[in-house]
Amino acid sequence: MAIAFANENLTLTQMRQLVGELSDLDIGNISENADISTDLVNGFIKEGFQKIVALSQRYPYYQSTYSFLTTADTRAYSSFTRNIPSGNVATSITDIQSIIAIVNNGPTSGNDGQGNALVYLDQARCESIWVGAQDEAGIPAYFSIWGSQLNLWPKPNDEYTITLRAFRKPFLTWFTDESTSIDIDPQMQLPLINYVMARIFQFQEDPEMSNEYMRSFEKAVAIIQGQLTAPSSNRQLIMSGGLQLTPYDWWWSDTPNLRVLPGSPYPLGVAL
Repeated sequence: MAIAFANENLTLTQMRQLVGELSDLDIGNISENADISTDLVNGFIKEGFQKIVALSQRYPYYQSTYSFLTTADTRAYSSFTRNIPSGNVATSITDIQSIIAIVNNGPTSGNDGQGNALVYLDQARCESIWVGAQDEAGIPAYFSIWGSQLNLWPKPNDEYTITLRAFRKPFLTWFTDESTSIDIDPQMQLPLINYVMARIFQFQEDPEMSNEYMRSFEKAVAIIQGQLTAPSSNRQLIMSGGLQLTPYDWWWSDTPNLRVLPGSPYPLGVAL
């Protein structure tokens, strides 16, 4: 059986077939004289998958972009549209693993809005600031997360277009739909197969082969995870490089040395 590993993930069925060929075992129904049950092998695949994705919340494979519209005087939001990947798919905050950045693109009316990045604040801190008469609607400048809801502070005074960049949770549809590709970075497919092989040999009480495959799994995952989650850099890391006069939060303009700082009531102010 020829399986292309190029840029596409295997389905549960394809991975099970490949494992069967590597192990030279008949995977199927035990009552029909199979060597190992389909359910057991599926369980090993799912177990290995969960171990890999639990190692990091920031695999680039799960990077996503979402958007939503605010409603005037409404603070909490939990439903979004996922634009990247699989454009314009309705989703929920429960499908998001971790939020990286939120940007207010300005009001849909086009009035008085140049856009701004929202700053994260703790929920309790926000509730202590925007309380009572101080809880007035305005341009959202901060956000908090509580009770599976994204809260904007101050609450919007208009309809704004919000862009949210985050790492999504892995899709689990392949658990039940064997025609769906396993939702994991393609580079992790072969390490996952090594994990399944290790568990199969463990089941067959062959500790030597089990340990060999498990070592291969652990080594490959460590190397690939380090490569996938390494920070992007256009130059080598320089330790103790001294004071940087032009860090990333400086705004280049005709007037030099203007630094972008959070301000009030507008979240983006400038200061010398």
